[in-house]
Amino acid sequence: MTRFFKFIYLCVICLMLVNVSCKTTPKKTSNVKPTICIIGGTPSTTDILTFIPDSLKAKYNFISFNRPGFGGTEYTETNATLLYELAENAGLKTHDYAVIGISGGGPLAMLLASKFKLKYCGVISGMVSKDAYFEFADSAITKDLFTNLLLGYDGFKSAVLKFPNLDQIAKQAGSESEDMFIKASYNDLKYVLSEPLYAAINNAIYMDWWHGENDTNVPFKSAELFLKNYKNATLHIIPNASHDIDSTIYIQKLIDSWEIK
Repeated sequence: MTRFFKFIYLCVICLMLVNVSCKTTPKKTSNVKPTICIIGGTPSTTDILTFIPDSLKAKYNFISFNRPGFGGTEYTETNATLLYELAENAGLKTHDYAVIGISGGGPLAMLLASKFKLKYCGVISGMVSKDAYFEFADSAITKDLFTNLLLGYDGFKSAVLKFPNLDQIAKQAGSESEDMFIKASYNDLKYVLSEPLYAAINNAIYMDWWHGENDTNVPFKSAELFLKNYKNATLHIIPNASHDIDSTIYIQKLIDSWEIK
């Protein structure tokens, strides 16, 4: 599978911990698990939850959702309102625990963290705004793909049709056809680079971001530049790492760091 469409992706959201006590009765603790929403990159489906270790599932309620055209869903134009609806239908609530976004799911996690006022937001190898990406795109293997994306659908389609094993990629993504896969990917990535997405993100959200030092999909310097606009973001470098990392390791690291705060 092409590196760019090799995704372990992820989005996270939600914590509900209820303690009930009074003078005449023993203290009781609710067994409701904190909710974490996982948002993967393009293409993203709920299959991403199968990669979450059982040890984490025992402590947290992990949720996700299929984005348009993936996971057997119908195609529709992606926008913030639609993403809010999909997240809410998946079980995300205001003031939930966390959201974690992977690759192209990173900015979408930031969007949901802002809208739902989540306690924590984590990003792993995240995509960045158009300006921050293209500032260092000469060192990125994805430059041609994103350049074609901005030029329009036909150029993007021509680039994707050159991918090896495209039929298998589309099938894994749960798209009804290769054409649907390309159309859904174009829609998804176009929104990830769109100005309305970043305008809707609260630049004061608290965020932990892990990024590979040698990432050639989204250069580390692009992530560094992008996060200068987010005063409460912490950028963690992954030494000698590319874009293709085991995201479950960093999901664990994010959660471990939140547990001790």
